[in-house]
Amino acid sequence: MAPYRPIYLTRSDGKLEIVSKSRKKELNAPTADQLDSKPDAKGNTDYFKELELGDAKEVDWRRKLGGMLIREIGGQDHPGSNYILAALPENYRLYERVKSGPVSEITDAYLYGHPQGRKKRYRSPGDFFPHLLWLATDDNGDPDNCSCKLCAPDDLQVFKEPDRTRPPEPVKKEQPPIKKEVIPPKSSAGATRPMVIIPSRSHSEDKGISATKPPASKPPSATLPPAIARQAGPPPSTPTQLAPAKCFEQDQDSQWSKYLFRPGELAWFNRGNAWGLSVILKRTLERELQNPSKDRARYLVQPLSNPLQQKPTKIIESEDGLRPWLAWSPPAPTHSGLANTPGLTYGTIDWKGVTEGRYGQGDAEVDGSIFAAKAVDDSLTLFHPLTNNTVTTGERTYNGIYLGGEKIWTGEPVRLRVGSGQDIMVVHSIVERLKPGSTSIASATVLLVGDIYKFSTLSLQPGVEPPDNRHLPLRLRQDMEYRNRATIPIKRTMSFWKLAQAQAKLPVTDIKGRWYESSALLPILKGADAFSQDLTRGEIGDAGQWMNARGDCNAVNNVPPKAGTRVVDRLDAFGKSIPPGTKISKGLDGPPEEQAFPKENPVPPTTVQQQHVQVQVPMPMEGVEAEGGSKKGLDGQGVSDGDIEQFMDLDRLEDGYVQNFTEAGGQF
Repeated sequence: MAPYRPIYLTRSDGKLEIVSKSRKKELNAPTADQLDSKPDAKGNTDYFKELELGDAKEVDWRRKLGGMLIREIGGQDHPGSNYILAALPENYRLYERVKSGPVSEITDAYLYGHPQGRKKRYRSPGDFFPHLLWLATDDNGDPDNCSCKLCAPDDLQVFKEPDRTRPPEPVKKEQPPIKKEVIPPKSSAGATRPMVIIPSRSHSEDKGISATKPPASKPPSATLPPAIARQAGPPPSTPTQLAPAKCFEQDQDSQWSKYLFRPGELAWFNRGNAWGLSVILKRTLERELQNPSKDRARYLVQPLSNPLQQKPTKIIESEDGLRPWLAWSPPAPTHSGLANTPGLTYGTIDWKGVTEGRYGQGDAEVDGSIFAAKAVDDSLTLFHPLTNNTVTTGERTYNGIYLGGEKIWTGEPVRLRVGSGQDIMVVHSIVERLKPGSTSIASATVLLVGDIYKFSTLSLQPGVEPPDNRHLPLRLRQDMEYRNRATIPIKRTMSFWKLAQAQAKLPVTDIKGRWYESSALLPILKGADAFSQDLTRGEIGDAGQWMNARGDCNAVNNVPPKAGTRVVDRLDAFGKSIPPGTKISKGLDGPPEEQAFPKENPVPPTTVQQQHVQVQVPMPMEGVEAEGGSKKGLDGQGVSDGDIEQFMDLDRLEDGYVQNFTEAGGQF
């Protein structure tokens, strides 16, 4: 069978919530009662559950819709190929209704997201296809032009049935509102201007070579597309439109509170008796036993160590067992010979001498992880190339970057060193600019291009609402809605992200790191009880205030961070701190065997009884300016009192490490 080529839709009218006739906001989804899967007194169930990206029925819908769409708008560029929607249009969600009894089970699928609310849902791909075709082809975006059964009920169909004997009248506009790539129509009689992108090769075939052409603001010509540096940005008051996700994993990471951590990222993990450093290899979602309508994220991590004492992988059953790399600061080395020798790196240390005690007493595994993590923090790796204009402009563009310990996609926010300290940038392009006359990536400059936003707050006034910016990423919008629901009743204030500058260009040295949802990360960093108390007081701050910045752990005498070391492959950033043959999963964008998740943790090898010195990590940041002007010491880096008691002996902090003598078999 021919491979499926993904089709990316660049426009959607889907709504996650709507305003009802009673002027109240309600979710555009099944009600809470409809999501309740508890059986009745007779053991019968009747409930809805959301189908995730990749579910068999969800994939079947996208295959059918992709096939119908390509037959309608044409696809002679790839004869003999099959087609599939890369994802349903933004804010459209597929739910399955499950009706079961003692004898049989019946399941039907319904698509929610129509702007008229949850009672307007599609029952089949055929029902939804006229609406999809309208989204893909109507330049004007006028719902009156849609012929689906929801937009044009049966009693209006006679007036809305399009005339298929002649092409639709073109809409004359100087610049189309949606970025799109024209696909040749089947015939001149049915000519349309589809708002879809069909990559030149499927993501399953992607081996690190450019798989897509970037969306253009007008139909592409035969010449090379213009580089980012030559594109005129919109006025400062106009936000840049978000491009659709270009692969499955990017789509997963764009969703609110789905996954907090990503494959290839550096993260702290709970070892049971202390915390250690690791790289995330893969992830998966499992249904909660107590709450079948909710998913739980699980991760497979590879602990970091020195080259002579590498450890097996470990399954982390929930996100409570992980912390972002930048949430804490690494401690000083436990061996005095390493701590007192400036300029050492993971690659220059004599690890055999360390394990033999020539550098004093300490834990070689812990020190190996500390130096490895610092090396990773100094690295950067570009991935998923999009364009290559090195001949004309000396630039390439990419869909993502591993910046230090974190994985960052285009279309998502990052924290900035410049500005107020709380400013963010929504990244729209990642540009690699070669030195004139050079083809070496070692001397190339990496820039992030995007819109800068400032955190702003308004006093609550009748009839006054913050601007509704639909060009902000979904995670950013939903997190702000969550925070406002807590602050408005108590503080009588509402917050929003205010555009400060569109299409700004910043070097990677101006980037602190990923932006995290306060609603998702603060309950982990502060603890559920402390976070609940904050909610009752209406005090939901920005999670970024609890985080370090990339480069802080390698900074000397407050010297600004360097761009870092370019690493072609992400695995190379970890070097010999992980076992040979370690693989970082591509998730839904990789082969199925990469998604297989082990059922249990491997049994660590038996070790000779010895004394271990374990660091109850991490050392605190220097005081961080908190809201209201106070200094946050340990709490300033996301460590709650309960966390400190768990892994840090404050009475002996000045010693540089804490000695815990364990029995044989204790693992790092």
